[in-house]
Order: sequence, then C-alpha cells, then structure tokens
Amino acid sequence: GLGELHNARLSEALYERVVMAFGRDAPAEMEALRRHLDQRSRAELETAIAAQLEHWPSGGLLLTDFWGGSCHTCAASAARRGGEMIIVTGVNLPMLLDYLHNRERFGLVELAERLQTKARESIRVQRSGPA
Repeated sequence: GLGELHNARLSEALYERVVMAFGRDAPAEMEALRRHLDQRSRAELETAIAAQLEHWPSGGLLLTDFWGGSCHTCAASAARRGGEMIIVTGVNLPMLLDYLHNRERFGLVELAERLQTKARESIRVQRSGPA
C-alpha cells in the first residue's frame, strides 16, 4: 500500500498532477489518506493513518512532505503499531510518478530507496546568466 501525507493544499496539487500525468488509475490508497488531512488534530490524523495501515498487512510505504513535520511524526507513531512500514520524506511529483510506474516491480525496501534517489535526482538548479 501507499500513503501520501502532507499539507492538504500541497497534497491536492500533487494528486491532481499525478492524475493528469498517470490518468484516473492513480491508486485509491493515495486518495484514502489524502482525505484525512483536512483540519484534523494530530491524534485524529494518527488514528486515521493507523486505520489505513490495517489494510496493508504485508506492509506499506508512507510518503510525507518533510522529516519531523506533523504528518511525518504521526505516520511514524502509527507505523510503530505493527507491520513493515517505510516512511520516505521529501515527496515530489517525480517520486510519485516513479512509484506509480514501478510499484509492482520492486519490494518495499528497494522501492523506497529508488524513490529517494528519484526525488533527489529530480532537484536541479538552473541559472540563466551571470549571478
């Protein structure tokens, strides 16, 4: 399974870009957790994440916006309740698209490492002249 957790507006924008790029076949589990972000307390968010994790008995991958933020800390706390969960922070659109194209090809650990690499490699600095 996959969960994507971060600021609700950012989540909405990323999800819409995924749908535009990948089509309406974007995984339902992305939508399931994305719904839980709107104005929830940390306790409610953690409970919602834990409930979703119960649907992933063979483990799952949680993508969050940044290390140490409320989504990350709630996901980490919920993930400690059981099952193999891997949290990858720093989600971006290339990472999500790579997940969608490769989720069936790799195991959790290998996929998480691949997504981390994909996200890092997608960040570029482009200069258009003398600074």
